[in-house]
Amino acid sequence: MNREDIDRLVEQIRYIILNKPISDDLKSESEELADLQEAVFYLSNCLAEANEFLKHLRNGELEAKPPSRHNFLAGNLKELHSALKHLTWQADRVAHGDYSQSVNFLGEFSRSFNEMIRQLAEREAQLKEQSTMLTETAGLMKSIMNGLKEWIIVTTQDSGEIIYTNRSAQQFFLRNQSAEEKCSGFQDLLDYITHYKQSYSENCVFEYECDVRKKTFRIHSYAIRWSEKMAYVHFITDVTSEKEYREQIEGLAYMDELTGLYNRRFCLENLERLIEAGAEFTFCMVDIDGLKYANDHFGHAAGDKYLCTVAQEMLRTSRATDLVCRIGGDEFAVLFSDCKAPVALRKMEELDRNLMAASEEFPMSISYGVVHVTGEGNISPQMVMQQADAKMYILKNIKKAARASEDGLIMAFAWTREMETGNAQIDAEHKELIQACNNLLAACAAGTGKEKLSQTVDFLKQYAQTHFRHEEGLQIESGYPDYENHKKYHEALMNMVDDLSNRLKIEGPTLQLMGEINKQLGIWLINHIKTEDTKVARHIQAWEGHGDGH
Repeated sequence: MNREDIDRLVEQIRYIILNKPISDDLKSESEELADLQEAVFYLSNCLAEANEFLKHLRNGELEAKPPSRHNFLAGNLKELHSALKHLTWQADRVAHGDYSQSVNFLGEFSRSFNEMIRQLAEREAQLKEQSTMLTETAGLMKSIMNGLKEWIIVTTQDSGEIIYTNRSAQQFFLRNQSAEEKCSGFQDLLDYITHYKQSYSENCVFEYECDVRKKTFRIHSYAIRWSEKMAYVHFITDVTSEKEYREQIEGLAYMDELTGLYNRRFCLENLERLIEAGAEFTFCMVDIDGLKYANDHFGHAAGDKYLCTVAQEMLRTSRATDLVCRIGGDEFAVLFSDCKAPVALRKMEELDRNLMAASEEFPMSISYGVVHVTGEGNISPQMVMQQADAKMYILKNIKKAARASEDGLIMAFAWTREMETGNAQIDAEHKELIQACNNLLAACAAGTGKEKLSQTVDFLKQYAQTHFRHEEGLQIESGYPDYENHKKYHEALMNMVDDLSNRLKIEGPTLQLMGEINKQLGIWLINHIKTEDTKVARHIQAWEGHGDGH
């Protein structure tokens, strides 16, 4: 064997190691190498065939043809091929839920594969358990939602499409569980829900009046995510009966049982509401005349009938926007919205006339006081009621005085000894002033015409001016120290007479104005005589006693 043949043989072996085919130019013609060279070529072919097969296995091509049986590697490769095919079949069985498979012929891989199957089996068991629980929970929730009387509707946020309704909602809103066939009786409510929009982060509770069915619904709306969609879930409850009951309870709290009018509590709350809103309104306090007489002489049933008659007449003479209340035993009140005091007074006068005309068993009449609130200034409901009450009792006292007089005229003021000053001239003029006030009240009560009434007022003004000049002259002559202040009192009274005179010309002799004449003019004059004029008289007497006046 020469050196060249050896090199050729070494090169052939190198090609086998490098997995390269042996080219024909590497073949030797030497007979000595023929057997050895044949063995090398056999080895080369076996390795090439084995590599080709392994390449198919590496690519997952398990259907590739294995090496021929003459290949010395064929046995091991076929076993590997068979093992891989079986492993593939087992993996497929595992994929179909058969976790009974196990591998015991691939060493570490077998342990990993078997551990994977175990974990998959445990996981599937857990998922089945969870699925069962979820199915049971879903069934329970469905049963609960279908068992609820409340209607549950889920709509998409964008289009308002109905994507879920419970059984109750289906019965009232939908036919055959179809969103296309809507129940017309609640179409307005359904339209409102499907067009409902709100901030997605907020929940909302509100009530909705269904005009068609005259029903009231309370709706709780929640923003949620439903099947990867932004949606609203609406819980709808029929609260019509609840609302009616609530109104009945509120009615009991705010209503007078006997007359059916609102009570004192409701009156005060509305007064407070109007005052807080800065509204302009007129408030009238009404007191029934002679209720005690009716109860004492005809029984309490007759008294109750009297109260109910007054209530009905008050409702009849008032407007729908006015609020009529019974605030006490024989006391009523009227809140006139958007109404001036003169209009309210005329309504009260009309009410009084109607009651007197309706009298059968016993006389019926009312006394009243009217207060106009402008919405300006700081005033409370209690103050408004007190002012109206004070004016009402002035009128009531005037009417009592009229009933007590022999000729039926209002003679509210009488001369008493405590008004005497000791000065004959001053006392005589005071008596004439008192009589002039009484004449004015009598003229108003008798419904005297404007011309004669004007003459009565003018006489009062002229006589007051004459008296004040006489009195002030005596003060100047005697050096009365408080002359300037006393003169201001006289000026205040004259301004008061002028104001009342102007009002009489505009309003006429209303009972309300009669009350103000009584309070502002008569009572003021009497108090002035008892206090300031008596001081003046004492000073004049002292001055005359010292002979300073001559």
